[in-house]
Amino acid sequence: MAWFRGQLAATEEPRRYLTSRALGILLDREWPWRVGYAPRTWSALTDHLRGMGFAPEDLVVAGLSKPTRDNPDRLIDVFRDRIVFPIRDPDGHVVAFIGRASNRSLAADRQLPKYLNTHESPLYRKDKLLFGVAEQQDRIRAGWRPVLVEGPADTIAIWLSYSRSGLPGAVAVAPCGTAFGATQAAILRSMPGGRDAIVVAFDADPAGRKAADAAFDLLRQQGAQGRLLAAEFATGADPADLLIRPNGRAQLRAALRHQTRPLLFAVVDHHLDRLLSRSPQLLDDIGGRYEAARILSPRVLDAADPGEAYRLAQHIVEMTRIAERSHEGIGTVMAYAADGLLRRIGDFPAGLDSGPADSNAGRPRPSAIPPLRSVPTAPRAPAEPSQPGPAYASQHGPRQQRRRA
Repeated sequence: MAWFRGQLAATEEPRRYLTSRALGILLDREWPWRVGYAPRTWSALTDHLRGMGFAPEDLVVAGLSKPTRDNPDRLIDVFRDRIVFPIRDPDGHVVAFIGRASNRSLAADRQLPKYLNTHESPLYRKDKLLFGVAEQQDRIRAGWRPVLVEGPADTIAIWLSYSRSGLPGAVAVAPCGTAFGATQAAILRSMPGGRDAIVVAFDADPAGRKAADAAFDLLRQQGAQGRLLAAEFATGADPADLLIRPNGRAQLRAALRHQTRPLLFAVVDHHLDRLLSRSPQLLDDIGGRYEAARILSPRVLDAADPGEAYRLAQHIVEMTRIAERSHEGIGTVMAYAADGLLRRIGDFPAGLDSGPADSNAGRPRPSAIPPLRSVPTAPRAPAEPSQPGPAYASQHGPRQQRRRA
């Protein structure tokens, strides 16, 4: 780490990059991050460490050096032309690194990974650590709200946003080059600020949305005590991008504190977006809209309390447009959710979902979407309106509505 730090002090290009990303404070401020730079040379670090007496096999096991393809006896550096972020264990010891490739290297080689992480070793397990925990123990102990972000630049951007405010705020941590896992979820949940809320602030791209969905499921399984919130950003943006805007620190603080919503709502919206990407015309007719509502309805069971369940059902009705007024379709969504739960636990015999043919038989159905099932209801005999409308749909469910259509 000290060697990487010295290289940063002596190399202009990475210093310019950090300054352009509003991270220039890291150049002169040594602690707590100690960001460094791995130079473009092939084996400068390897030669330096071997000159200090380290054995070649130890450098390979530690993830700092690797043999070349054509000569296994020759070692070269793992990190070359990269900004380097140290990864520490809970005791503060450096056990690995995350390296961000320079824009010059990325332009020269499109196959080059933007971020490169030390491989696992006897000192380092990727799924056991979160980047930023060791460096921010003071904020964690003070009960600041934990925020899960994608990488080290986002973590440090949020750290900088609160560095001068003097008020309690958000403390960001990130997975170490691997998918967010159960052990990491337990670390996040154990933070004192998590008793109030945990915020997930991933990128608004497909990978980020998928990661947010997985994080919700893991944190829910871990029994998160506080609220699970989402701070979503514009497509292609992230906390580090927000930092460089005019008044970016204040904007970032506002986004994390005042512009969040329940993570479960974001998970439902992500699911609906995936359905529409596979079948863009899904919501064009009443059958498809009820189909989408049924697929999304099991998420109602993941709500933290009855109030959130009701609001989520209302949200699903509004997104799928199964009723003109949201309260008229909430019962349908709730019934779908209960029906799915009972089917999963085996209370309903097979064969209940047989029924009349879909009136939209000529319309292609997405292969990933199962057929619409009716929701068993208590016998009732209301007067049927001359034209099927929202009230009729809310009383009779989608099968009767589609049959009349």
